Amino acid sequence: MTQEKRARTGLSRRARLTITIVVAALVLLGGGTAAALWLGGGEDPEPTAETPAPEPAPAEEPPAEPEQPARPLHVIAMGDMLPHDSVNANAQLPDGGWDYGQFFAGIRPQLDAADATFCNQEVPSAGAEFGISGYPVFNAPTEFARDLHGAVGCDLVNLANNHAADKGAAGIAATRAAWDGLAPAALSGANRSPEEQRAVQVFEQDGVRIALVSFAEYSNAPIDGVSLNLMGDDALVADLMAQARDQADVVIVSAHWGTEDSHEVNGAQTAFAQRVADLGADVIVGTGPHVLQPVTWLPRADGGRTLVWYSIGNMLSTQLELAQRTGVIAGFDLVRDEAGAVRVENPTAILTYMHYEWTPEQEAAGDLMARHGLSITPLAASGELLQAARFGVTAEQQAADSAAILGAEVTILPE
Repeated sequence: MTQEKRARTGLSRRARLTITIVVAALVLLGGGTAAALWLGGGEDPEPTAETPAPEPAPAEEPPAEPEQPARPLHVIAMGDMLPHDSVNANAQLPDGGWDYGQFFAGIRPQLDAADATFCNQEVPSAGAEFGISGYPVFNAPTEFARDLHGAVGCDLVNLANNHAADKGAAGIAATRAAWDGLAPAALSGANRSPEEQRAVQVFEQDGVRIALVSFAEYSNAPIDGVSLNLMGDDALVADLMAQARDQADVVIVSAHWGTEDSHEVNGAQTAFAQRVADLGADVIVGTGPHVLQPVTWLPRADGGRTLVWYSIGNMLSTQLELAQRTGVIAGFDLVRDEAGAVRVENPTAILTYMHYEWTPEQEAAGDLMARHGLSITPLAASGELLQAARFGVTAEQQAADSAAILGAEVTILPE
């Protein structure tokens, strides 16, 4: 074939065969792209712009959770803890030890539900060195304080009462020493020194600072003005209240006052209540009458109001009358508002019944030491116990009478 003809017809057969073999080899080696480039005469192809992967859309922020208000603190208060001779006899164990916590088993759930617990330790717990005794001159073993704290949960403890000095200033010092090793949240009302008397007890629970300040109306035994905080000491009352108001969010005043065995509030109670309310008390817990008295709110000088329990009655005792054996677990909530202030709200009452076994023959004989089988239960659950005690009153009747005494400002809870 002439040279001109080859030019017109393109590559020779041999050349085309060679190209075919090369392309096939490139394809087998995964070089399809390279083959195409080679067939295109070796020129670089136009660059191909890669399509960028779409960027993920930014995740939407979940709506902010509204800030939850702080949980209210639930405080409870229990009245006179009176270890009569028969209480001590029932608390003593065969090995010589003591167990006062056993009497509170029937109200264990109510005790466990509290964030803070106030108790009135009505007597010295100066120990065996001072002689263990009941009415009329009391003294309990040091284990009484131990069990009130460890078994019952008492951590706001009042010592200002008419029996505090039954063993004199030395008995008060020994009682304070017994509590030193227990480290309650606050202990107030009886003192070993002027410095101890003037130091306000403040503790913090979940960010709320609570002060306890305690006063007694009088003492059964002669006592100096330092060993016991007395309601009539105007300078002391003003000083302790000013300190408490300055240092705490909530001020609880314990007032041991009133007419024994009377449901009526007397003039001395109302006067002192208004005085400490105007000095900044948020709650006043009254003990001393051994029976229940009304609950009310008092307006105070700063525009706030003060919750007053004039008497929460007895809790542990072996007194005789049903009114003396009907107590209350007084409750209230401490709530911090949006402005940061702490308010007292929701006063509640769980009525309790102090039971013991005593046969008609033992009762007729006046055999007080025969009282046994002591227990504290919610009044609402005490129907069979009340029937056995022969008061001739049902639990429902006693609950209705007690609610009428406490008044409309408090909500009665069954248990």
